[in-house]
Formats: sequence, structure tokens, C-alpha cells
Amino acid sequence: MNSLDAVQNDLDLPTGQRERKAYATLASQFALVGVELIKGDPEVIGQTPYYATRYGVWKPLESLDAARAYLAKCTKAGRGQELQAQ
Repeated sequence: MNSLDAVQNDLDLPTGQRERKAYATLASQFALVGVELIKGDPEVIGQTPYYATRYGVWKPLESLDAARAYLAKCTKAGRGQELQAQ
């Protein structure tokens, strides 16, 4: 088995611990409020793992938990107004 496949295959983990599934779910929730969630490139040193973007404004996010918290702020502010203000 290729070691790259072993790293990218998360089917042996419980559903709640699958990073790709959590990211996809969160990205769709961001899309519902008009904000795009982008996964950064892990090969680039110093790059933030995730970004939220809308209208050319980028918000770096350190983790999926930070993205969830930011999404909560966006939905409370009303359809992404929090992102525009920063």
C-alpha cells in the first residue's frame, strides 16, 4: 500500500473524526451564507490551514474549530457582514 494513500484514507476513523468530511460539511455551511472556505496548502511553510473569503477579503483561520467559531460570528452578524468589516 502506498504511504500517500494511507495518509489520505480516513475511512478507519469514526465519522466525527474525519477531517475531510468535517471540512466539506463546514465549507457547505459557509457557502450558504455566501462565504467561501478554502483549505490552504500544507506544503507551504507558514501558511494558514484555512481561509474564509468573500468579495476579495481573506480571513485566515487556524483550525476547523476556528472556522466554526467564525461561521457562528458571520451568521449572527447577518450573511457575512463580519467578514466585510474586517
